[in-house]
Amino acid sequence: MATLKKPDMPILRETADQIYQRMANRMALLAEQQGDTPPATEEGEIFYDLLYPLAQEISEQQQLLEYAFLQGFLPWADDEYLDAHGMFFGLKRNDGEENDAFRSRLLERARTEEGDGRRGDYERWARDINGVGGAVAIEKARNDLSIDVYITDANGQPASLELAEQVEKELSEKRRALHDLKVLPANIFEVEIAVQLVLGKDAVLATVKEEITKQITTYLKGRSTIVYQQIGSLFFVNGVEDFTQYTLNGGTSNVIVEGDAVSILRLVVTT
Repeated sequence: MATLKKPDMPILRETADQIYQRMANRMALLAEQQGDTPPATEEGEIFYDLLYPLAQEISEQQQLLEYAFLQGFLPWADDEYLDAHGMFFGLKRNDGEENDAFRSRLLERARTEEGDGRRGDYERWARDINGVGGAVAIEKARNDLSIDVYITDANGQPASLELAEQVEKELSEKRRALHDLKVLPANIFEVEIAVQLVLGKDAVLATVKEEITKQITTYLKGRSTIVYQQIGSLFFVNGVEDFTQYTLNGGTSNVIVEGDAVSILRLVVTT
């Protein structure tokens, strides 16, 4: 899922100097309209000493207002504000879950209608359970009413049998259809992507790699076919000017992920 850029709000990003200059301009205009001599407003003058601290306060309040305004929107909310959005959707933050991961779950919930117990519903329900990292569901693997859900733990490793049993119990209580449900530890399908990047002058390799990892991980989630050509567009994050030929699991062909497996990314970046 692409990250939404925060909107530019220049009216809420004035410096104290900009605000004070507007005050000084207004005082000069008013004096001219009244036929008076404009007051001295340079640094060290009485009006400067009185009004510049006020301009600083207004500037700081503008920054706080911008922050508060953006917290009302799910794509940019953080911390306790993000938890409040979670209450609206009926989802709680899992133990140790970072803002980005929780926000992704909330956005996915916001974009997906609650279903009646199909494959996508079970995957979403499983990922909302504390301790679950990824989930892949397969319909009709054993019979016409079967749903098999393969899960990983929060570290992306195959879930323990205890976690699988816990998740199966919770999903059984939530399901709306009489499915023959089983929850099992997922198999891991390693996706290795190697690429050489051309970075801009001020780019930091660690930061670039982190952003690329986020984009590719989002792309891989729940995908049965990994398209070689589509991966290329995910290398372009802030700081990347170009890249040379890259490989996907050692080659340049599309890759098929087995239905009972969850993709785990191994990204190798050189410059």
